[in-house]
Amino acid sequence: MKISKLKQTLIVALLSSGVYPAMAQAPAKEQEAKLIAVLQSNAEFLQKADACRELARIGSAECVPVLAGLLADEKLTHMARYGLETVPGPAADEALRAALGKLKGRPLVGVIGSLGVRHDEKALAALAGLLKDGDAEVVQAVARALGKIGSAEAAKPLLATLPDVPAISQLAVCEGLFRCAEALAASGQNDKAIVIYDTLRNLKQAPHQVLAGALRGAILTRQKDGLPLLLEALRGSNLGLMLAAERIAIEMKVAEVSKVLADELAKAAPDRQLVLCNVLGKRGDATALPGLLGLAKAGDKAARVAAIRAAVEIGNAAAAVPLTELLKDAEGEVAQAAAAGIAGLPGPEVDACVLRLLGSGDQAVKLKMIELVSQRRIATALPLLLKIRDDKDEALRSAAIRCFAELASETEISSLLDRLVTNTNAAEIAAIEKALAAICAASADPKACVAKLVAALPKAGPEAKVALLRTLGVAGGTEALNAMRAAVDDSNKDVHTAAIRGLCEWKTGEAAPLLLALAKSSSGQVDKILSLRGYLGMAAKQDVPAPQRLAICRESASMIQRDDEKLLLLAALANLADPESLNLIVPCLDVPAVKREAVATVIAVAEKRQKSQSVEITRAALKKAAEVVTDKPELAKRAHELLQQMETEK
Repeated sequence: MKISKLKQTLIVALLSSGVYPAMAQAPAKEQEAKLIAVLQSNAEFLQKADACRELARIGSAECVPVLAGLLADEKLTHMARYGLETVPGPAADEALRAALGKLKGRPLVGVIGSLGVRHDEKALAALAGLLKDGDAEVVQAVARALGKIGSAEAAKPLLATLPDVPAISQLAVCEGLFRCAEALAASGQNDKAIVIYDTLRNLKQAPHQVLAGALRGAILTRQKDGLPLLLEALRGSNLGLMLAAERIAIEMKVAEVSKVLADELAKAAPDRQLVLCNVLGKRGDATALPGLLGLAKAGDKAARVAAIRAAVEIGNAAAAVPLTELLKDAEGEVAQAAAAGIAGLPGPEVDACVLRLLGSGDQAVKLKMIELVSQRRIATALPLLLKIRDDKDEALRSAAIRCFAELASETEISSLLDRLVTNTNAAEIAAIEKALAAICAASADPKACVAKLVAALPKAGPEAKVALLRTLGVAGGTEALNAMRAAVDDSNKDVHTAAIRGLCEWKTGEAAPLLLALAKSSSGQVDKILSLRGYLGMAAKQDVPAPQRLAICRESASMIQRDDEKLLLLAALANLADPESLNLIVPCLDVPAVKREAVATVIAVAEKRQKSQSVEITRAALKKAAEVVTDKPELAKRAHELLQQMETEK
């Protein structure tokens, strides 16, 4: 039958795509016949390949002879097999088997693979014969095909050829056997799978992946009866198999594994103890705790630490008490691991254990427990910490105060203030200040917190007052601001300076009038400078309206004397889009130390200016800026560009 190339293309495309319903809904036999006709015609490769692909979907025994006829075609053999592999019934199997004796090279390798895909048991004898073929690719394809068939009969020729198979094909034969063993185990034929795994794991000079895989299969297929093999590998000198056994032990679902490995801990060498600890930790079985905790008490330091970590990884609260016994261990790493372990164990029972020991008479243990209270965030420890913070031992007292401050909530603010006002210990004051700042920042009623802080100020010593002022700065608000201003008049120099700095760093612009007044009235030069800089900094606050920012800059400009302050002024003015600010910038163009920054500020303001706004002021400022900036030609160029743009606005 002769069909034009155009028709061939259309037939395949229409049948596969369903673009035209009439064609797409044609009977399968009719579609198949047209596709066969394409294969029997002089169509090009692409049309024939598409026809094979479509026959894989709808083909029947009718298309088998035609597809089989293409198996020897080097170009179409792959697509012909693609079509045959899904055709139902024995005809395709028979055609593929028949081709085994006729083909060579790549087509033969492909047909062998297709027989494996179809799980053709009747091809076993023919395939077994090809295991002695001189072509390594053929032997490897047979091994994989037998593995895909996966039956006990398929495994027999592979087992028979394994001892003498050339090295180049050994891995392929092993792969085939692994597939057979997996299929047999999945179908309940464990005894036959075990024979294969045992053969592979005893294979001399086998690659590591084969030995490790065979060991895994032999152990997991035997389940509980595989434990002796597991222990043998863990005890053995083959590092690769020992590491494989480690992974297998983690994977095994058999309950007895944990107990057997825990019992092994006491007998094993230190390096194997590390492996066993890792396995037991990953398994998470509490039955291993006695063995792990026993190892943690004595022996090799690294193994003891590993045992502690494994016990913690299991996550059972029963490990808490034994671990507390190691907190004073002579080995520092062991004691540290025990402390970290208790911190990581979950559950209220562990918290209760920590609290019991917090009340003990041992100072060293108390210190460890305070650290654990902090790490575990045990808020119920606050009453005990209150008692300990009056302890005679300074280290214990400081630790308790720091921990109390970390855990304290709004309900403890009065207690923290009582401790703060008479305190002179810098570390304790810092811890309390940090806690108060955190409480104020998170409070739903910051005004109430501020009221308590302000009330504590008159009772506080200088060091405590400084801490309270910093905390008021964090809290903010009108009452806090008034208290900060009042503290400026404190007779203590440190309190006075802290108050001025607090005003300078105020979060909102409401501190601006106070800072301006101080800048004008302060007798001390340092206070004047600090207040002026703080006042100028208010121009950057987001809550300050733009007109007020300009007013702040204007007021500051009349008091500024130092170059660094002029730089601060320029930075504030650069953020304003108001050309009126140019009147404050232009004088800085004559100051060599800030000339370059002044030019950049003129340009920044001019770029933000709206058209036709303050034209003369802006033009004059740009002209002068372009004239004075001789060491930065790019700035002069930009100034000239802006001047040219202004000419177009006329």
